[in-house]
Amino acid sequence: MKNTLLDLSSKTELTYLSELTRAFRRGAQDLPFFVAGATARDVLLQYAHGIHPGRDTRDADIALMVPDWASFRALRSRLISDGNFMPNGTVMHKLLFSGRIEVDFIPFGGIEEPDRTLVWPPDGSFTMEVFGFREAFGSTIPVRLPAGEEIQVVSLAALAVLKLLAWKARRLTAPGKDSYDLALIIRNYLEAGNHERLYADAGHLLDAPDFDYELAGAWLLGHDIARILPPDARTVIAHILKEQVDPHGTAWLVGDMPIVAENGLALLKSLEEGLLAKRD
Repeated sequence: MKNTLLDLSSKTELTYLSELTRAFRRGAQDLPFFVAGATARDVLLQYAHGIHPGRDTRDADIALMVPDWASFRALRSRLISDGNFMPNGTVMHKLLFSGRIEVDFIPFGGIEEPDRTLVWPPDGSFTMEVFGFREAFGSTIPVRLPAGEEIQVVSLAALAVLKLLAWKARRLTAPGKDSYDLALIIRNYLEAGNHERLYADAGHLLDAPDFDYELAGAWLLGHDIARILPPDARTVIAHILKEQVDPHGTAWLVGDMPIVAENGLALLKSLEEGLLAKRD
């Protein structure tokens, strides 16, 4: 599973992201960052492989590694002073780019609490879970955008992890949002540049009498997730999946996915099997 450069410089629809990247990099200076969320979904599915997500996004999520809150505040001030960004509401992590694109910033790294949450200043009344972002950072994909701009984008395997964690954290406040994207990734994983890898990394599935293309993609996705996560993070993901494929459990995730429940359960089971499979 090699994360080679993805050249999308001819996709003029991504000019806005190129402009956003250029402006953000000036403010970020040497702080590492990558694109996550629905923007990453669209880049890796729609623009790279022609798989339309079925729902549009008008915002961008940028995850950035910062050593402390002072660095984040300084970054925010630089972005606003530059003139391309302006506050979007009263919260610190939301800005508006060029007056039309909502940008959510997700800082992680040195500012995390021991439980992998952020406690936002000044009064700590707002908390955010950032488990998974540090892990995702290690498997980002370099993407070339129009005008030669380049940016790191979260991989589909890491995005699936973030969507699963986000679903668990906010399924009651944002019903259907994260489960929709998770199902989209699982069902299209082979078509998103992984078809040839089926033969090399999951050839044993081809011999099954009841071979199913989407289930094979789910297995390969689980296998890739296991490759990018350290053991402690794999345990967290495995626990969530175990709960959601339990025939005597709540099956909340299956119920939230926009597909027939029986098919959704089979996909999640295959995802779990890939995650737990013995690796080379």
